Amino acid sequence: MTQQFNDTVDGLWRGSIDIHVHAAPDPVAARRHDALDMALAARDAGMRAVIFKSHEYPTVPVASVLNRVVEHFTVFGAVSMDYEAGGLNPAALEASARMGAAKVWLPTFAADYWSRARHGVAGIKVLDEAGRLLPVMHQLMDIVAAHDMILGTGHLWAEEQLAVVKAARLRGLKTVVTHADMWIPVEMQAEMAALGAFIEHAYLGCLPSAGYYGIQQVAAAVRAAGPAQSIMSTDLGQAHNPAPAEGLRMFIAAMLQQGFSNDEVEMMVKRNPAQLLGLA
Repeated sequence: MTQQFNDTVDGLWRGSIDIHVHAAPDPVAARRHDALDMALAARDAGMRAVIFKSHEYPTVPVASVLNRVVEHFTVFGAVSMDYEAGGLNPAALEASARMGAAKVWLPTFAADYWSRARHGVAGIKVLDEAGRLLPVMHQLMDIVAAHDMILGTGHLWAEEQLAVVKAARLRGLKTVVTHADMWIPVEMQAEMAALGAFIEHAYLGCLPSAGYYGIQQVAAAVRAAGPAQSIMSTDLGQAHNPAPAEGLRMFIAAMLQQGFSNDEVEMMVKRNPAQLLGLA
């Protein structure tokens, strides 16, 4: 790489926002950093903010403490509607929302799609037998609306995610399709983007340790939905992978090499996530 290219990458990296990072403590997976070291590494890289995700517990209390000790950086807390956090439980979501959670993910590891694919057992669904959203989903969306939260589609079946996006966007909710390249066809991604959802593209899936998809697939999906409705994240934090901050730098470089302009990449790593989080 030339120095000019490196300088361009670093300029886009500074002030970036990653809406999907993991850190210890974690009851299931080994993590590269604990939450404090993750936040410090991202801050020292010049990043602006992250959303700290756990599949098993609300991260708002951790984020609240981190924001007292890590200056010039913001960690946003969130909650996933998995079994450990109460499942599709309005009371659990309300508690995190009142504490300031920026985002809620619908079921991830507990989702029916993920649970059947990985473990061969049924998991949580959000649609009834007639293909309609469960009544509790409307309660959850009421809470998301009341607290101006971001709604993430989680690890649901693709048709469930589309139904969620349609209902959420009818209500004007800030909606993000979770690392869409893992399971959402490009045509459906474009349909969701046209409804006003942001399509999240996570670098984790491009790494050899995951191998879900390649950077060319991500680039094609972004072009289909448009950078204005796309967000680049990492989903990193695993012990065997690069740290989230470094992973985002790698993703920025890779997307520039795929032909995206500086402005398009900046939109996906700065402006779009800032809009969701209400940052000036």
